[in-house]
Amino acid sequence: MRTTWCLEDIYGSPDDCQLDIDLNTAGSLAEKFKISYSGRVSTENLYEAILEYEKIIGFLVRLESYAFLYLQINLNDDAALSFYRRIVEAIARIESQIVFFRIAISRLDEAALRKACSDDSSSELKKYESWLLDCCKYRDHMLLDETEEAMLQKQLTSNDSWVRLYDELLTRLEFPFDGETKRLPEILEIANHSADSETRENASRIISAKLDESAFYINHIYSSILLDRVTEDRLRKYDKPESFRHLANNIEQHVVDFLADSVVEQYENTSHKYYKLKARLLKKEKLEYWDRNVQVNRSGILEKKFEYRDAIQLVLGTFGSFSEIFREIANNFIENGWIDVYPRDGKTSGAFSHGCSPDVHPYILLNHFNGLRDVFTMIHELGHGIHQTLSGSNGPLLADTPVTLSEVASLFAENLLFEKILESSSTNDMEKVDILCFRLDNTINSVIRQIAFFRFERMAHEARRNGGSSIQSLSKMFIDTQRECLGSYVNVDDCISCYWCYISHFFHSPFYVYAYAFGEIFVNALFNSRRLMGEQFIEKYVRMLSRGGIDSYNIAASEFSLNPLRVEFWRDGVQSIADQVQYLEALCGRSVPD
Repeated sequence: MRTTWCLEDIYGSPDDCQLDIDLNTAGSLAEKFKISYSGRVSTENLYEAILEYEKIIGFLVRLESYAFLYLQINLNDDAALSFYRRIVEAIARIESQIVFFRIAISRLDEAALRKACSDDSSSELKKYESWLLDCCKYRDHMLLDETEEAMLQKQLTSNDSWVRLYDELLTRLEFPFDGETKRLPEILEIANHSADSETRENASRIISAKLDESAFYINHIYSSILLDRVTEDRLRKYDKPESFRHLANNIEQHVVDFLADSVVEQYENTSHKYYKLKARLLKKEKLEYWDRNVQVNRSGILEKKFEYRDAIQLVLGTFGSFSEIFREIANNFIENGWIDVYPRDGKTSGAFSHGCSPDVHPYILLNHFNGLRDVFTMIHELGHGIHQTLSGSNGPLLADTPVTLSEVASLFAENLLFEKILESSSTNDMEKVDILCFRLDNTINSVIRQIAFFRFERMAHEARRNGGSSIQSLSKMFIDTQRECLGSYVNVDDCISCYWCYISHFFHSPFYVYAYAFGEIFVNALFNSRRLMGEQFIEKYVRMLSRGGIDSYNIAASEFSLNPLRVEFWRDGVQSIADQVQYLEALCGRSVPD
């Protein structure tokens, strides 16, 4: 059983001659495509054009996937970085040849386009209707063809370049700790989860000191990324800094506001109340910032270590209890070397599942430390991998899912695991308290804290629109939003003032973070539907994941009699978290002495 990636399923190595053959083929196809269709796109030739366009995109996705994945495990290798740059620069040149196509689609008469895609037209375009209409929604934000080409090529020396520099900088940071040199993922693991309070504090202050040293450079990177966003928003006439993300996610501004406002309205009954209970359970008057994620383990039930093989058994058993389809797909990742498991020098931090071209399976990256949380991370990413596998058959234009739904499969998988652990545990109150605290730690991080991150981003981007933001002002925004969401029973001091510097989503994918809160609440609603629908639910759920980016979130939800367009959907979802906290409070009243 391999625990490192087997990327040969894409290309044999950066020197693989097939890689350059594919790059040249894609370039040649793009040139011919531009000659054939530039200025000539119509509903009559649209289907043939889409097939040719999709073939080019398939090559580009495959090439980009290999370059990206190879770099993520070789970040300290200059040759790997040079290879990545060569590929993405070549891809950008090819994309600039075909960028006109989406623009041309957006300018087609929408009524004529819908008619061409309608069921009664017997058109083969029907399959691509959702993608075509997605192109149309950018109509008011598209620029002239030549300008779009220039902006695409300029991206390499603007936003993309700053993001690569940020990744390289964070990967190279070294943290001296206990006579050893730690990388960021290792020191964060200690700061968040060491059983010893003094160790957590020391690690947290070392992180703070190192980030303070690097803050000048990281702030310059972030300021440049923000300014790039400001410039593009102005050119494309986006109303708000976050508007581009909502459009890409196919979600309305007012629905995102429903989500964010519903979470903030319940701060007091969710995170504030929970941290007050957690302080009591840990026998502290207040929690320090580095106490938030430490396990409440009075019963000892959470002490078990999960070596990778142990985690595999638990995860496969969890998926198997829900659906044999899920278990089989997950097992393929494990058996075939599609998961890179352990942290090491040069490997990126965190975890992700990367969907490749439809003819290649996804790849998953983990940093496994043998804790229960790592099992949850594993099943989370396998949830993504299952989703990407099921949706991949739709082809490169329809496989990708907006982030509003992309986090649903992963968080649904986490909930299945939590349910299984709770069912297999003893029914005594002390164990229930520990397990429920473990789950609430994760839920509050993925809902409450992510919305706080979202609010920080709103402030940071708005400040940049109005002239700029300093390290001090960004740090104040971060501390203020953290204090607001964590409440008075968590001590938030200047130690974390630069912790925004390592939240990679701020740099890689602005305004992505609300997707986690969206997914968690959506999944809570799905679990309620599961209890009502029984076996019928599994069939509908598999179908939803298999649709990829074809259906919008509200259409997907309607299959389960859910309506996320109403504010009550979000209020009820956040209330379910408050109910869990209230249940914990009742358990503590029975089992925790004052």
